[in-house]
Amino acid sequence: MHAIVHINFTFSESEEELMSHSCEAAPRFLGVDGLKWKIWLVNDDTKTAGGIYLFENREKAEAYAAGELVTHLKNVREGVEVRVFDTIDEAGKVTGAPV
Repeated sequence: MHAIVHINFTFSESEEELMSHSCEAAPRFLGVDGLKWKIWLVNDDTKTAGGIYLFENREKAEAYAAGELVTHLKNVREGVEVRVFDTIDEAGKVTGAPV
């Protein structure tokens, strides 16, 4: 079973500035222990952004959620919400989930 970390936060800069910052930040995630992939999210209408992260297991997802990158995010962004979920991999395979 894999685990998902879902993070949302609010932003005040333009969507273009957020996208530029996200592209600059992306390489920092390459060495995150247990991270298989991250999808970057943005909704300029609600000024909300975030990500969906797939981890090898819940232990590594929980460690990430309590770790340095998320702590930094909470220090520089408003309204940070972090949730951890277990995945239902067999059903996900049926619907084409990359698990």
